[in-house]
Amino acid sequence: MTCILETFATLRIFSGDLSPEAIEKKFGVKATSSHNRDPKSRYRSHRDSNRWSWCTEQSVDSLNTLCHINRVIEQFNDKALELEALRSMGCTTDICSYMVTTGQGGPQLNLQTMRSLCCLGLTIWWDVYKGEEEDYKT
Repeated sequence: MTCILETFATLRIFSGDLSPEAIEKKFGVKATSSHNRDPKSRYRSHRDSNRWSWCTEQSVDSLNTLCHINRVIEQFNDKALELEALRSMGCTTDICSYMVTTGQGGPQLNLQTMRSLCCLGLTIWWDVYKGEEEDYKT
């Protein structure tokens, strides 16, 4: 039995200048979610940047974080040049791996995944929360 209750991975592209639509056009992939910069927002991330993102939450049925991360890599493996071009235009890119867990233990990256992340120029970070099994029973 796994201690992970929920997980997904998201490729995120942020820009102060390019709109999500412009990022999508230059990147050539439709976002699963996005938002336009809103200088009046109380949330700094919404005030400062436009965001384009592609998430595995609805497309990968696994509690293995590595499956979600590798799905993002597979989806964008041929987009290294586009990602680099976006970064050269001032965009920042990363993968956020969301995880809810009941206890100790955590994700592990294998060498192939780390190589792939390097080739795509992507950093990765985990957004980890403590959860209770009874909250996730269906």
